[in-house]
Amino acid sequence: MPGKSYPRRLYLPPAGRPRWLPRNPDAWDLLYLSWGQRWFGDSPIPVAMHDGWVYVVILEGTPTLVTGDGLVEMRTGSVLIIHPDCAYGWTDSPRRSSRILTWLWRSAPALASLQPPRGGFRRFELDRATLRRLAALHVNCVREVATPDEAAVLSLHCARLELDIALARAENRPPEVDSRYRMKLALEFLRNNPAERQPAQRLCEYLQVTPAALNELFRQHSGENARSFLLRWRMELARVKLRDGRLPAKQVAFELGYRHANDFSRAFKRFFGVTARKVAAPGKAG
Repeated sequence: MPGKSYPRRLYLPPAGRPRWLPRNPDAWDLLYLSWGQRWFGDSPIPVAMHDGWVYVVILEGTPTLVTGDGLVEMRTGSVLIIHPDCAYGWTDSPRRSSRILTWLWRSAPALASLQPPRGGFRRFELDRATLRRLAALHVNCVREVATPDEAAVLSLHCARLELDIALARAENRPPEVDSRYRMKLALEFLRNNPAERQPAQRLCEYLQVTPAALNELFRQHSGENARSFLLRWRMELARVKLRDGRLPAKQVAFELGYRHANDFSRAFKRFFGVTARKVAAPGKAG
């Protein structure tokens, strides 16, 4: 392939596959969108260059990027920023599918640190939370191009900035740092909301993670799943409050989100093997 010239052309996916092109390209910074399943082994994309900067997000699958220098296998979670002068295409094993998102922008990335070398590409490996954020940005872009007005142009500009910021943050923040920060946020949330009756669900909403990701977060930092950690945290806090002696057991129960004091008493005894009355300071057992 060295020395070979390639066309500057946008190869569209097969008929019926979702995509968008502007009717008046000169009025848009966003020049192309595509999304959904692709079978590059059965319908490969020929190697070509493009009139803009391509962003590709691999949500599922392991397609192969074909460049003038050779083959590069991608994986789920891979994200590419491709220079306009980079010649590339796609292939895969027969009958194997991928789910990808694509943007083609006229302008370069807003941050110089994201720009690939001339004729090359940048590759990022992202966690699930960041992938979900990029997928949400893509959905928003699809909605906006359906109503092409001045507000849509502004919204797309904001989406492009959010896209670049998400990639820059993901590149500069090691996964273990992000994990420690999320755990810190989780503990702060618990301290500020001890009466929350569904702490696991609220934490998922607060941290923007799935229940499985929340379990993994707590296992990584405490050795327990979320349910076990939250129960232990609540019971330990109850014991501290009871020993402090400023509140009766009934009030402690209400402050920790129990509707009925008896439910708290049963949970406390089941966890510690002794009743809340025995732990409470004298005169505060009621």
